[in-house]
Amino acid sequence: MAEEKINRPADPNNLTEGEKKHIPKISVPETVVAGEPFDVTVEVGLIPHVMEEKHHIDWIELYLNDKKIGRAELSSENKKAEATFTIEADKSLAGKESKLRALENCNIHGLWEEFMTIRIS
Repeated sequence: MAEEKINRPADPNNLTEGEKKHIPKISVPETVVAGEPFDVTVEVGLIPHVMEEKHHIDWIELYLNDKKIGRAELSSENKKAEATFTIEADKSLAGKESKLRALENCNIHGLWEEFMTIRIS
């Protein structure tokens, strides 16, 4: 089975309207401490994505350094295309940079992803 294509902006400095509605926005606290839980919120779209029966976000996944943290199943009944995940970074990550990856699926426009680098103290 072939892996589905992941959509990315053609030019991150000049986003189209469609890209602005589909790119996941990752929000984290200013300070992240290894061994202590923290919340990561993923919102779909710099412009909020619609959540209608015919056009909506099916799910959002979050990864920390390629390890899947969780998956939130969504439907047109959700008011917003967003999910909050609670992470506890392993103490071995203290003092290092780590990569967050958000992946989401629009029922019409497919997979979209975004990355963020965070520093764990």
